[in-house]
Amino acid sequence: EALGLEAAYTAPAPEPLSKMKEGDEPAAVAEGKLGSLTKRDSKKLFRKLTTGAELLRVEASAEARACVHLRAPAPWRDSAYDMAVDLRVDTSFQHRERHLATTAETIGQWATTLGGLGPLLVFFPSYAYAESILAQLEGSHRDVKVSLQARNLELSEQASWVESSLTQAQVLFLILGSSFAESIDLLGGRVDRAMVVGPALPEVNAIQHARMAQLARKGRDQAFRTVYQIPGMQKVNQALGRLVRAPGQHARVLLHCRRFGEPGYSSLMGAEYRSCRELSNDLELGDWLRSR
Repeated sequence: EALGLEAAYTAPAPEPLSKMKEGDEPAAVAEGKLGSLTKRDSKKLFRKLTTGAELLRVEASAEARACVHLRAPAPWRDSAYDMAVDLRVDTSFQHRERHLATTAETIGQWATTLGGLGPLLVFFPSYAYAESILAQLEGSHRDVKVSLQARNLELSEQASWVESSLTQAQVLFLILGSSFAESIDLLGGRVDRAMVVGPALPEVNAIQHARMAQLARKGRDQAFRTVYQIPGMQKVNQALGRLVRAPGQHARVLLHCRRFGEPGYSSLMGAEYRSCRELSNDLELGDWLRSR
């Protein structure tokens, strides 16, 4: 839909054969139809398409214009994720401030639970949010070493940062929508636990307001889904896809926001991420963190 391919392709009407010159190629026929031809046009058509191969070529040309959607099967991913939704907090922009301490405590608790596990990845929707949690951790869990994703690095520098952070830090803070969450293939099999701090909804600004207004005819709920929810959850799906890149790899993921439990958001998760245990209190969270 984002690429404009949701509507069925309609080929332009072929030029009448009566206007074609000798040697011209017949235009691709729209949707396999020959259309309404005069007797003169029919004779010209048969003179140009005298073999079965030519007829097949025209048909193949029309079929090639159609959009075909493919999904590469990866059945080994279906059981590769152990998912949980943390219903204790609301990380939306309006309410995240009052949950900063809870988010920091959750990160510190998981980072120090079952020592010996690999580093904990924590995905944030923005640098500002990640930095505010980092400040909280420095006050409550000074013993937890955190590495915050560096800004504006070249590809080789990104790989170097990942390598050093995986060996030197207990927690890696990454930003949803960045190259670290979408294109860096250095995490699969090396990190087996991650936390996603809220959906990465786009920033509310004039551009998003204009897009909402443009889609107003579809209703506010559908406009909000198109402008905010779909792009935000797409970033979450892309980030989780970095964790399992081959058969035999597994990951435990905590979706840290009650919105992940709402149908409007959960329905936009990849099929392999939808089976989630719901955690409503600190006791349930602690049991899940300690389970293997």
